[in-house]
Amino acid sequence: MIAVFPASLAEIVKLVGKADDVVGINEEIRLDLCLQELWGRPVVGKYLKRTKKTYWDVLEGTKPKLILDFKVENLHSSDELYSFAGRINAEVLLLDFITIEDLVDGSRLIAEKTGGDFSRLEEFYRKHLERIREINQSLEDRPKVAVLYRGINVVTGTNVISDAIKKAHAESLGKRLKTERKVYPLRERDFIRRFSDADHLFLLMSILTNREKLEGIRDEMFDSAEWRKVKAVDEGNVHIVGSALDGESFMRWSPRLIPGIYQIGRLVHRKDFPDWEKPAKELYNLCGVE
Repeated sequence: MIAVFPASLAEIVKLVGKADDVVGINEEIRLDLCLQELWGRPVVGKYLKRTKKTYWDVLEGTKPKLILDFKVENLHSSDELYSFAGRINAEVLLLDFITIEDLVDGSRLIAEKTGGDFSRLEEFYRKHLERIREINQSLEDRPKVAVLYRGINVVTGTNVISDAIKKAHAESLGKRLKTERKVYPLRERDFIRRFSDADHLFLLMSILTNREKLEGIRDEMFDSAEWRKVKAVDEGNVHIVGSALDGESFMRWSPRLIPGIYQIGRLVHRKDFPDWEKPAKELYNLCGVE
């Protein structure tokens, strides 16, 4: 029996064929179109804002044998989770994805821990990562990319999204921030000073930040003399992409990030990189979603 907090990890559980074993979910999973069969499961926590809340009594009542979560210390105390799991004789698996290879290995580990079948998902990863490597052989330029989440919070080099940018034959400028944090807040003037050479900016939609809000932020950038000091803004290369839970969001720590690589590549290399719709459809077919 499995309790799973992040929707991204729940997607992996489903893709290895173990959705029926999920006995507790995070509230955000009820927004994930890929996980509709889990919407009615007991809610053991929520993470719809910056802080995380766990319903320990509900979690205990689900009697999980395995608890899945991300290893992100600023979201929760892992010591508290391990202590709780020890009391109910459950195993805790905390995962951290810094590279796409970590995502693949983590998916394999989830399959092993749950008794799932990794074969279909493994083939999906293998086929598309090989294809992406072949595409990159024909590309020369590596555009410089910065990714912003919820305001001016920069996706850093320890975030798997940065590796997705690298896989799309671009350079993630988040590596300039020497930090273990997955996103790092900056003031506007500091961002402009540090990242004025960015060829492309990506603004990430989320559960709390919709497209309309980001379009307003992008318009403000285009109208600002200060923001136009950033090459990407001056040249109109500010893109809005999804990290939410709808069918158009691929900037997530899950297999969705494979079509996300195609999306990044298409936006920065244009017709030199294939569109993301076909790999996205293939993934959703694996999920049983039209």
